[in-house]
Order: sequence, then C-alpha cells, then structure tokens
Amino acid sequence: MNVQELMEAFQMLPDWEDRYKLIEEIGRDLPDLPDDQLTEDNRIKDCNTQAWLIAHLSDDQPPKMVFEADAETATVRGLMALMLLPFRDKTPEEVLATDPEELFGPLGLESALSPSRRAGMEALMFRVRQLAVEHAATA
Repeated sequence: MNVQELMEAFQMLPDWEDRYKLIEEIGRDLPDLPDDQLTEDNRIKDCNTQAWLIAHLSDDQPPKMVFEADAETATVRGLMALMLLPFRDKTPEEVLATDPEELFGPLGLESALSPSRRAGMEALMFRVRQLAVEHAATA
C-alpha cells in the first residue's frame, strides 16, 4: 500500500473502529524481524509495546533507506507500517526532509491515538530520523 491508497482507504471507512481494523491488517503484512534483530539497541524507546526498527541502505543509486519494523501487537505493527509509508524509497536526505505530519494530519491519526500510543509513535519518528542521519553519513 502506498500513501495515496492509504488516504483513499481511510476516506472510505466510516469510523475509527474500521480504520483500526485496516491498520491491523497492514501490520499483518509486515514481515517479522529475525530474532537476532530483536535487541535492545533496535528497540524503540518510550513505546509501551515492545517494538523494534532497523534500517539499511539499498543497492540503488543513489542508495535508498529500507526500514524494517516489528512489534508485539498487531495494532502497533500496523501503526509502524503506516507511519513508515512516507519514508519508503527515499534517500537518507529525503527521509530527513520528509514531514510525516503531511500524511498523518489529514488522516486525523494523532487525535485517534491514546497519549501513550502518541508517545510511542513520536519515539518511532525520532528513531527514523536517527537512522537516516546515521545512514546519510555512510551513503
């Protein structure tokens, strides 16, 4: 699913109960991280649910960021997959220049999340930026 498809799907769904079902479905499509990647270094701090994020650079020219994520619950897995959509197929510099609020603002996602989930998603965005900075130095 790309950003445009997500926007269209959210507009067609009448309420947040149905939207959360879609988010969980998106999370089921997220591949599991290998056990050796489920480490404290890869864990997203400030997320109440155990969640992990890793990234590497593709072989493309210029190299693009490839994010991989995992979490203990389907909802958090789905939220992570959804929140990583704006960063797909972007260079580290493009990731750093991307404002995810351009996507999440119109979706109304922030108002639908509990304070603890919002904190976890902010921690995810912080980690995305950290990884982009690290990989920009090596790209």
